[in-house]
Amino acid sequence: MSVDALHISLYPFLAAASNYVKESGITLDDLITAAAFERARLRGKERIREAIRARTVRKPKILSAAQAEVELLSYPFARILVSCIGDERLVRRYALSESKSAYEKLLEESSSGSSSDDCINELSREFGMRVAVVRQEREREQVKILFSDYLRFTSTLRDKRWKLVNRGLEKGWVNLRKAEFFRIVQEAIYERIKKDLPLDVPGALCDSIRSYTEDLRVELANWQKKYDESGFESTSGFRVRDPRYFPPCIAAILSNLKEGVNVPHSARFAATAFLLNIGLTEDEIMELYKNAPDFDEERTRYQVEHIAGDKGSVRYTAPSCDTMRTYGNCIKPLQGLRVSPSRARGGMGGALDAAESHSDDVCERITHPLSYYKLKVKMEAKK
Repeated sequence: MSVDALHISLYPFLAAASNYVKESGITLDDLITAAAFERARLRGKERIREAIRARTVRKPKILSAAQAEVELLSYPFARILVSCIGDERLVRRYALSESKSAYEKLLEESSSGSSSDDCINELSREFGMRVAVVRQEREREQVKILFSDYLRFTSTLRDKRWKLVNRGLEKGWVNLRKAEFFRIVQEAIYERIKKDLPLDVPGALCDSIRSYTEDLRVELANWQKKYDESGFESTSGFRVRDPRYFPPCIAAILSNLKEGVNVPHSARFAATAFLLNIGLTEDEIMELYKNAPDFDEERTRYQVEHIAGDKGSVRYTAPSCDTMRTYGNCIKPLQGLRVSPSRARGGMGGALDAAESHSDDVCERITHPLSYYKLKVKMEAKK
């Protein structure tokens, strides 16, 4: 087994992986029907199941050329399965899971002593980034990226630390730690995977692999049902007050977080403060953020604890409706979040539908998201 085959089997979204499969002579018909490729089909199905269940796609230890081939071929088959299922939420969840797993593998390989320079140069060429690797004190590596490329690849990262004004800029080059460069690469991988999905797969082909897609549809339905019915159920089994009473703005923010959509800092602050004020614990709120593409557990916990008042500050309340409108986080009556209503429903479908059904007569009567929540609870109690 060549080193190249081993490497690209772990990163099947690379152009080199696509070329490798093309040069192997294996046709689409072979991949779909030949008994010899059943292991690849099953692994492709498992990639999606892992994404649905755990928001990750494991990177198995490759010990043979046959294993590398299975891993390589499972990726295009997984893309076909996602396309035949045709669910937009699954597309985003799958792309996010593949990209996060790649990011974690890059960090692992980099810390294990593998040649970082070669990896960084390969990835920068792959995605058209102009970078330079420099060595700092104690042989630590730092990556410099041209500011125009930096802006292009961080446009969807909402955390304040990614804003150009908060970065070291020298003669047009932005300074990054190696892990930060890999995080930008994760975003590029996510966009590449998501961009082409769903593929235009003929109906007859989808019918021929129905035995694979039906099982995955059940998995997907169970995942969606878990969130639609239970709202925010923690690992301890605690169930939050009925999320149908959440104002539309908060329901949409939480829906986006669950689906792995990047959410602005102002929206995250609003949702966190709101949930703290209605009784969620910090650990339960942390669970909501684990889907975020830029999730950093240490940083997120610090921010949640700060809003909760654990860091010596006052305990924050949720922003008023006027403030929500100012930051573009109000769904009605002015502009909504940067997501269409159909996308915003996502895992909070029932909650958002219910909130929107009362938005005209409730939203216009209140000036604060917490007032909306209290009024809806009172209205339901009267019923």
